[in-house]
Amino acid sequence: MASRHLGWSAVLPRQARTAGPRSAESGGAGLLAALRHEDVAAALDDGLGVFDARGTGLECNAALRRLLGVPEPGLPDLTALQVLDESGQPLPLAATPFGLALSTGSPVSGTVLGFAPADDGAPTRWVRMAALPHEAADGSHRVVLTCTDVTAERDAVIALATAERRLRLTAEHAPIGIALVGTDGTLLDVNDALCRLLGYSHEELTARTFHDITHPDHLAADVAHVESLLAGRADTYRMEKVYLTRDGREVWAQLSVALARDERGEPQYFISMIEDISAQRAATTALDYRASHDQLTGLPNRTLLLERTDAALQRAEWQRGHVALLFCDLDEFKLINDSRGHAAGDAVLVETALRLEQCIRDADTAARLGGDEFVVLCEGLSGRTEAETVAQRLIDALTEPMTRAGGITMTVSIGVAFAEPGVTAAELLRNADAAMYLAKTGGRDRFALFTPDLVEQATERLDLEHQLREAMRSGSLFLDYQPVRRLSDGAVVSYESLVRWQHPVRGLLAPAAFLPIAEASDLVLELDRYVLPRACAAAVAWGDRPDSPSVSVNVSARHVGRGRLPGMVARALRDSGLAPERLVLELTETALLGMTPTAQAELDTLVNLGVRLAIDDFGAGYSSLKHLVDVPASFVKIDRSFVAAMADSDASIAVVSAVISLCHALGVSVVAEGIEEEPQRGLLASLGCSYGQGYLLGRPGRIDLTSLSPAG
Repeated sequence: MASRHLGWSAVLPRQARTAGPRSAESGGAGLLAALRHEDVAAALDDGLGVFDARGTGLECNAALRRLLGVPEPGLPDLTALQVLDESGQPLPLAATPFGLALSTGSPVSGTVLGFAPADDGAPTRWVRMAALPHEAADGSHRVVLTCTDVTAERDAVIALATAERRLRLTAEHAPIGIALVGTDGTLLDVNDALCRLLGYSHEELTARTFHDITHPDHLAADVAHVESLLAGRADTYRMEKVYLTRDGREVWAQLSVALARDERGEPQYFISMIEDISAQRAATTALDYRASHDQLTGLPNRTLLLERTDAALQRAEWQRGHVALLFCDLDEFKLINDSRGHAAGDAVLVETALRLEQCIRDADTAARLGGDEFVVLCEGLSGRTEAETVAQRLIDALTEPMTRAGGITMTVSIGVAFAEPGVTAAELLRNADAAMYLAKTGGRDRFALFTPDLVEQATERLDLEHQLREAMRSGSLFLDYQPVRRLSDGAVVSYESLVRWQHPVRGLLAPAAFLPIAEASDLVLELDRYVLPRACAAAVAWGDRPDSPSVSVNVSARHVGRGRLPGMVARALRDSGLAPERLVLELTETALLGMTPTAQAELDTLVNLGVRLAIDDFGAGYSSLKHLVDVPASFVKIDRSFVAAMADSDASIAVVSAVISLCHALGVSVVAEGIEEEPQRGLLASLGCSYGQGYLLGRPGRIDLTSLSPAG
């Protein structure tokens, strides 16, 4: 027998329903039994009870006792219970269905109330209450109450509302954009974050579709994903796309979309989450740029150059035109760093990059590999002649004074390699590098074309460099010594140390066979560190008398200005025990070019140690009389080219005479190099030259200690 949601009259016996309000027996006792059988009332899930006008229970079933927290066999007293309305606020008994039924005399149903049971601490029970007024035979008023337990239903409704409220607040205050999008693309609802991201008000944005705010380049992909969701081929999708803001800006976002369906599985709307990734994209782009471009000049680096060369070679397979790489290396660039500092060197590199870009076509690529090495990629060339024209144009542009670097004038050596069928980007670059080395050895300030035999030569150079390192470790290098004699009496005053290499395959190698390779890298620094202590130790073996010959050691231009030369010299003197005044360090003019404060301080430190300095090959390089003033040199060595030319050139004689006179005026001794004939020695002596060196005066070799006289 169903009783939920039924009014009290629905369960009354027929005779009770047809009787008037005063036809029931008087009093509360037995009334319930008169209306319904006790066992039926007891079986009901709904609470059922009869109350007098004061709210005192006259009769009730067990279900009502449980609902109102009344222990068996007691009866409930409504006045002893706290009654709450649906919002949880206290409610007067007169405002309940009980009170309203008494005051109006009419049935009242469908009201949800909360009852705080008499048992303190018990949870509030929520019921849907119906009240039926009844007048007893004695004229007293009664109310029959039915109460249906709706606590679980109410808790579920509240939980759902709470969850929905939380979701709404979460969506409204989420840091990322959230939108509900209709299946037709209409923006049904959006949160504040999306409005801020796109620059629209809520009303403006919900008046648009997702098509309106999507960049045209990404619309087709987005629509394809949407169609896949609607067709059931996917449940969600993610993509990166560009949104268009209200003012036309482009914003990169990570879009995540899910499709909401109803209980029948029909599509209802899309839930879209839009995260702004513009900063991440910008950072990624910046990292990609840094990974593919040179930081100083902004030119593509080796990685990007090879990628573009690969692409150019692929295009060349089906397009007409030739591909060429031009490998550009600045001549004597390290002298700029060593003499004028790295700031000047960087300025030269930046200006070189700008000039390269100005000389090439838009379709070409100028790249920096590192140091002073640049490469130009040209594609679509008509032939070798056009590539040679480009190479010469680059040479002409780069030899103009560098305005950003204080007017420094540079030259450049360029190697040109053409792409042959089947060549890779790495091989083409290697070929251009080999051709550049040919241009270097051919005199610099020129370009050279690659030929297959250059690969073998480059391999030999690399092998030789490796073998040279091994030779220094194994001690296969040794020193010969060439005497420097006083021209007036032929006495030996010094020996110049000259390094030799006893190669295991090629035999005895003179410096010209391997020094250029060492000079091309920092290997020459290791060579200096190898030679200096051995030369000092040899000089000690020559004797320690005041008139014992000194020893001259050539120092690479790369060592000057680095701040390490004085320490290296001091250690060699200390370890060998050689008196400082017996050591002469020979520096070429190029090493002294544009003396920096660091280089000047180094030379002053060496002189303060007691070491003497010599300017080597004077006149062969960047001759400047200023060197004679700035450098605290004890000797100037006139280059052999002037000595050789004196026999046939009055101008050469005049130059040598002028240098000798100037050096004497400055208190600097002069050594003439390359004396091979007696007339040369006689003429130099007559001009006042103090010392000489050359095959006429003694060839390089080992020193016979027994032959050393007290006079040297």
